Amino acid sequence: MSIPVFDSGALRVTVRFSWQKRPNGPWYYRRVYPKDIAQYFERIGQPVPKCHVVSLKTYDLKEAAKLIIRLARQDDVEWERIRRGLSPKSGYRAAESLLLDFGIDTQNLEAYRRGYADTLDEVTGCAVVSGLMDTREANADAFLDYLRSKVSGDDAPASYLKEHEMTALHLLNGTYEYRLSDALRHYLEKRDAAGDKKKVNDTNRAFALVMEPLGDKPLDKYRRREVQEAIRKALADGLKTASIRKRLGTVRAAVNDLIRDYELADIRNAFERFEIPKLGEDAAERDSLTPHQLLTLREYVRSTAGATSNMIGLLMDTGARLSEIGGLWVQDVSLDTPIPHVLIHENPMRRLKTKASRRTIPLVGEALLSAQRAVAEAAGGKYLFPRYMSDEGFRNDNASAALRKVMGRLDCQTPHWLRHTMRTRLRDADVPEPRAKEIQGWSRDSVADQYGKQTALKNLRADLLKTL
Repeated sequence: MSIPVFDSGALRVTVRFSWQKRPNGPWYYRRVYPKDIAQYFERIGQPVPKCHVVSLKTYDLKEAAKLIIRLARQDDVEWERIRRGLSPKSGYRAAESLLLDFGIDTQNLEAYRRGYADTLDEVTGCAVVSGLMDTREANADAFLDYLRSKVSGDDAPASYLKEHEMTALHLLNGTYEYRLSDALRHYLEKRDAAGDKKKVNDTNRAFALVMEPLGDKPLDKYRRREVQEAIRKALADGLKTASIRKRLGTVRAAVNDLIRDYELADIRNAFERFEIPKLGEDAAERDSLTPHQLLTLREYVRSTAGATSNMIGLLMDTGARLSEIGGLWVQDVSLDTPIPHVLIHENPMRRLKTKASRRTIPLVGEALLSAQRAVAEAAGGKYLFPRYMSDEGFRNDNASAALRKVMGRLDCQTPHWLRHTMRTRLRDADVPEPRAKEIQGWSRDSVADQYGKQTALKNLRADLLKTL
């Protein structure tokens, strides 16, 4: 089911998975569980209803649309993990939720395991302390009684309890073994990445490098020689050494986060100090476009209107990333100023790669022409390139494919070459290195470079004009 979010003549936006129990009532997120996902939960003893339903607690259509998009992305991420054989992200959270149902504070489980009282403040009154001790003990006993009611006699609990119930029992007893999938879950939650499809996909790919050959095991069960085996397999599969280093770096950071944040002092990170044979020797040289190729693209941009042409023009003379240009809002482009410019910043639909990526870039050459045309073509809409950008986010793959097709036909390589070419153009124009990095949003080398405001637009404009 879809709902109209707003309707202004020719412009009509709809959102899937929306539902109202009654006319004029609050909005709900309602989505049918795919058959394979429902079967998975049945196999592990957690049958699900036909639909995933969440009350959005709002009567506002636009607010409901934002919440629905976020929930749909979260479901997509979890269901994709299940299909790839990884543990669902919600398994650990379901165990925490169960403990909270019995009043057990999952952030302070050690208090329950140490006689319910060791962590209480000594200055608290004795009557209050006694009450808290009794409450904690009663809550833990109630939870254990609930589990005992589901187990027949002296049989093994695992034969009767669901996966999240066993996890909750291990958490309370202090016997839960944190797995690599917990590091993945914590890494994404800590970075609030649920709405960032690219971040989620990149992180899942990083963990798949280890999980697919080695499985999802408790962290203390991984061995360094196994990590080296995973590296050898990735190399045999044709993955570049730099990509392997980047993905394992993500896994290493995630495991370190989990060890530190959950105070798992006894666990050693097997992904520290890994070695990749012949690191960097397989790197392909990325050359810049030739002056002839740049001239070909400039002629194409000047003679061709449309989203693809305008994106090429902006990429060519700003040196920005594809997602930075494709995710622009119309309000990010300032044309009626002494120095026309574009503001690259994070917005609810698109994140930036690094903190240094937030910047203001003067518009010169084909970037200025393309920005002027794009604003006019947007016809008062929100997004500069509505063909590739919507309330659901930037369709990077679609935009990249369209630009690759055009640039390939013109014998001008790929869109990312435009960014490398700008790097060369800035160097050839003798633009100081700090300002070149500032224009392209690269991370700064020194702490000193990170202080102060951005360079004056007139100076950056002069730098870019020298590259034309």
